[in-house]
Amino acid sequence: MRMTLLELTQDVLSSLSSDEVNSIGDTSESLQVATIIKNKYFDIINRLNLPEHDQLVQLQPSLDSTIPVMMFVPEEVTDISWLKYYDTNILNNSMSGSIHDLNVDIIPAGPNPSSIPGYKYVTILPINQFIDMVNSFNPMETNVEQFVFTDNINNIPGTYTFYYKNDRTPSFCTILSNYNVIFDSFDNTQDSTLQTSKTMVWGRIIPEFQMEDSFIPNLNNENFTLLLNEAKAMAYFELKQSVHAKAEQEIKRGWSTVQKNKSVSNKPTYFNQLPNFGRRGFMGNNYAASSEFKTRGWDR
Repeated sequence: MRMTLLELTQDVLSSLSSDEVNSIGDTSESLQVATIIKNKYFDIINRLNLPEHDQLVQLQPSLDSTIPVMMFVPEEVTDISWLKYYDTNILNNSMSGSIHDLNVDIIPAGPNPSSIPGYKYVTILPINQFIDMVNSFNPMETNVEQFVFTDNINNIPGTYTFYYKNDRTPSFCTILSNYNVIFDSFDNTQDSTLQTSKTMVWGRIIPEFQMEDSFIPNLNNENFTLLLNEAKAMAYFELKQSVHAKAEQEIKRGWSTVQKNKSVSNKPTYFNQLPNFGRRGFMGNNYAASSEFKTRGWDR
């Protein structure tokens, strides 16, 4: 049940026994209700972390050759799950680092995968681990350079020196102040700085909300009822200084349903999570665990 902002506003006004409107800006009360819907919308999406708000995005470049390994998180991105950078240097050997635990006796079959241009994962490290790693770079080596990072977060200024390597695609990075992304390296044979067009980031964005009659909030169909009841309850409280008992009841049911569906969609069912203490049964020519019902999802 998807509804426009005007339809949501009209529904809330109707429950308030207010005048009918043809636009959210017709009366001061309708504009107040539309604002309440907007605020409750952002409250809901902040609590739900809906998958439809996850998408591929790109980092913003520094465009400054003095800080070539610095990039920035776009303002609308609130969370980053993973990050990749496109390696265009087919001569770059991504295995040229540590060979600890590497089986050097394995003979590769076919072309070396590291010689194929493509997106390579960049590991996002905690800040302390990243600083420890780049501090281990030897500034006396020809492929190691440095830049000065200036930060003024919380009105506490500071300048810090970071080392980086200039002969390879980045493998690690860290995020400072939820905005500055610092990488461990860049390939100066390909670019003068890290490029936006070569980044691929899976992130969660803050969806926009337009105060327009035809705007449809970016929610699942089943969450529109929750938004409507949340708005009704808040409108009754703010505009009538009273409680909408039925809306409050429906809100509890709505959030209960949301949490139940979330647990099913994001992880195995509660039955699947139980320990398997059953005897192994016989199926065909092979023995199969008694949890066959679980593995096939028949318990759902």
